[in-house]
Amino acid sequence: MWIVYALIVHVLLLGSIFVIYFRSPVIEGLHPQPALPAEPPADRLVLIVTDGLRADSFFTDNCNHVPHLREIFLRDGLVGISRTHVPTESRPGHIALIAGLYEDPSAVTRGWKENPIEFDTVFNRSGHTYAWGAHDVLHIFEKLTDGGRPMYFDAYHDLDFSGQQKTYKQDEWVFQRVRQLLKRKQEELRSAKKVVFFLHLLGLDTAGHVHKPGTPLFLENLQFTENEIAQIYEKFEEIFPDKRTAYLLTSDHGMTDSGSHGAGAAHETETPFMLWGAGVARSASPASSFMANDEGQKLPLHELEQAQLAPLMSALIGLPPPMNNFGMLPSGYMSVGVEYEAMAAQSNALQLLAQYTRLHEQHQRGLFTPYMKSFKKLTTLGIFDFSTKTATFAESSDMMQLALEGIDYYHGYYRNVMLLCTTATFLGWILYLYRLLIQGPSIRKQPSTGSGDASALTLSIAIGGVFLIGFIVAQFVPFAVGFYMLLPLPVWLLALRQTGSNSNIEVCDYRYPSVVRRGQVSKLQFVLLIACAELLVYTFFERRLISLCFVAFAFGSNWSNFKRNSSQFYIWILLVLVLGGFPLLPPSVGYQNRYLLLGGIVLVLLRAVLSNGSRSYSWHTKWCNPLILINTAVCVHLHSQQVAVPMPLKVASWLYLVYAVVSIQLNKEKALELRLAHILYNLSALYTLLCTSYESLFVQLLAMELSIALAAQCQGMDSLQQQYHQRSLQSSLRLAFTVLLYTFFSLFGSGNIASISSFDPNIARCFLSQFAPFMIMSLVLVKLILPVVLNLSIVYTYCDYARKQERQIFICLLIICDIMGLNFLFLVRNTGSWLEIGSSISHFVIMEATTLVLLLLSYLAKYLLRLNSCDRAVTKHH
Repeated sequence: MWIVYALIVHVLLLGSIFVIYFRSPVIEGLHPQPALPAEPPADRLVLIVTDGLRADSFFTDNCNHVPHLREIFLRDGLVGISRTHVPTESRPGHIALIAGLYEDPSAVTRGWKENPIEFDTVFNRSGHTYAWGAHDVLHIFEKLTDGGRPMYFDAYHDLDFSGQQKTYKQDEWVFQRVRQLLKRKQEELRSAKKVVFFLHLLGLDTAGHVHKPGTPLFLENLQFTENEIAQIYEKFEEIFPDKRTAYLLTSDHGMTDSGSHGAGAAHETETPFMLWGAGVARSASPASSFMANDEGQKLPLHELEQAQLAPLMSALIGLPPPMNNFGMLPSGYMSVGVEYEAMAAQSNALQLLAQYTRLHEQHQRGLFTPYMKSFKKLTTLGIFDFSTKTATFAESSDMMQLALEGIDYYHGYYRNVMLLCTTATFLGWILYLYRLLIQGPSIRKQPSTGSGDASALTLSIAIGGVFLIGFIVAQFVPFAVGFYMLLPLPVWLLALRQTGSNSNIEVCDYRYPSVVRRGQVSKLQFVLLIACAELLVYTFFERRLISLCFVAFAFGSNWSNFKRNSSQFYIWILLVLVLGGFPLLPPSVGYQNRYLLLGGIVLVLLRAVLSNGSRSYSWHTKWCNPLILINTAVCVHLHSQQVAVPMPLKVASWLYLVYAVVSIQLNKEKALELRLAHILYNLSALYTLLCTSYESLFVQLLAMELSIALAAQCQGMDSLQQQYHQRSLQSSLRLAFTVLLYTFFSLFGSGNIASISSFDPNIARCFLSQFAPFMIMSLVLVKLILPVVLNLSIVYTYCDYARKQERQIFICLLIICDIMGLNFLFLVRNTGSWLEIGSSISHFVIMEATTLVLLLLSYLAKYLLRLNSCDRAVTKHH
């Protein structure tokens, strides 16, 4: 039953950081501000988003890669850097641009496809909106309530990244559709006011993923796109000669050199923006400058936050900011009178104050509010005075700062309480696991004994729970917040449960020890367990540190198990040293090397031929596995030559994905080592299908090292040692740490980093030619779990202790993971640099997910090995 508890508790803990740090920013029950009561500087806005274009690609080499756009900003408008928010993905970036708010975390419950709570956008406030681009982006805004306003969306679905078609074809499709609309409806559009044209250009994002930023093929797409943007600008000026069109060119997010995005590195968060046309100033007091051409001409480099573009776009065409906007109108960006700029700023301030007022009213409903803290910097009278006067830009700017501060105050009102409650949940759960570990529960029938201490403690927790529920109800605490405030109570009741109060019921008896020594020894071992967890925490911040951990642990645990001067001993040392060098290499995400991948293919075949279990392979395995490896080599070669992978080869890859698992189950072999040989052969071949460089080599060498080390450990242990070994907590701790260390080492050593958002679509080149993010991400997850399944299979095969004491090992593993998770809970940040925020979230999510994944994958490994008897033995103890 403890496994069910573990799954439930860790899923709940995983969701805790989103409630504590990242609650939904969307405030409901708001009303839009009135339109600005003055003639705006522009009648129409053209918003062009070059998806995935980072600032470096725009400004590098004195802007020589964007010569046509350079001609525009040398004579007109503003240019600079817009800083995005993590996660640096297309959906959050576009919502920040068009709605002025950062992504609602609850959108993950609908796969980032739907909007759990509707929010307001520039499109909703406009008179008409016309949009073209990829369906995944336009779909975000297509289903929002438009209030009856005409909104026209035209999207494409299929995105080819095989290399057969040029990536700029996606942008070409958009430009063609825009020209067709302008030609067809030019007379109608000339008389329209407050119109928004939205051009979403995905070509550069696809080129960056496939070809990587800065490569010739990426620059080819950039040159095509920037030339077409300049031409479409001339087309708009031709259709609308009244000079009342404003233009904004920017990007939703950037991209790393490896072609990934999602985290908070500078290349991912810094995007270019270019603002010109009607109502745009020439300079706005920038902090720095940049070299604009080879002649040495310098221009001001402006900087702003991505969300600030939403109120700026609104002000240019006379719209109020979106109701849910969190951006502040930047000063000096519009070439308008002081009165109009002040009017736009006051509308922005009133819109932010409306959100603050709504949150303040919700807080005031509580029965205990008069006795609790409140935000003192804003008062009802002060807000009323501001809303009834004509404010200056400076006064509105100060009010916006206070409103944002107040919104953040009430959004995080219960943050410290929830952090304390979640910590209590962690500690209660760790106590429960620790008692299971050192006292070995057995299920027995227990008559009522009426334990006074247990009853008093249970009664105290129950009374505390009643009072807490009363507070939550009376104070109208949000449901999610109240849930996490109450969560420690059942967890601590579970941890402290000793005897039942009813007769003849099943209870946990803690009298029977499951370890040889108790008392002082078990406490020292628990301290060692904490030290192991803390050591692994540091590897998340410095990927190369895991090399030191691996080499030190391998030598410390296994050196004495080998016979000196034996060939096996020297092979093992060589493997450890070689493997220790892999995390020192650059991450493999986005890195491609055909020769290293070919080396991995050759190693798979050599290991299969030289393996002791090679004669047990079925005839179809002897044919299918070499053929799929040849298929891999052919697909990689074709992809590198920008030739589309033929459909038969892709079908073969998908069929092998199923065959790799099914054929293992069809194998009737009973001997564990022979079954392991088949598992290693099939899953290594499947893993190689998903590799781009040295990952296959690394994972196979790691499997070899682990097999040799565990085999030597079993051989070097006499019967007396084995008897003690079977009852030793230290053995459980060592094996738990082995599983966890090899899991992280297989991730970080094979080129991955401690991030949940970066992936390379090229790993799917043998399976897909269309850019399908969720399908690619599924293949990424398969690639990540395969080395873990291999490692667990090796542990179960060579270590009899792992099969007999699986429960004890996994309890140790859970305690280590939970101690690490508690560290990362306090390291999560929602302020500071985007890199710090994104990394802190990734670390906590990875840690909590690892616990669940290892539990589930252990059953997969036993299923492949057919360890049914082990399953039954474990079940008896539950």
